[in-house]
Amino acid sequence: MTKYLDHDKAVKKLQKLVDEACEKIRNGKLTLGEARKEAALVRLKAEKLIPFDMDKFDLIYAPRFKRLIDQFLRPKLKDDSSK
Repeated sequence: MTKYLDHDKAVKKLQKLVDEACEKIRNGKLTLGEARKEAALVRLKAEKLIPFDMDKFDLIYAPRFKRLIDQFLRPKLKDDSSK
């Protein structure tokens, strides 16, 4: 029973980390490189929290980070390059 509680706590902690990173990306104050580093840092932390569930992380969260970066940072890059 304790093993499940520990896993549940780890997943909740990971969700909080992901949510915080996503909010930073949505704010649009990060550069493209900073956003990618933020996503990579969350992935590294996930490897420690849920080492046996990284396939799920890559299925769920990696595309989410990519979508947010594409949605909130790439248009900004296009606007900056046209000046």
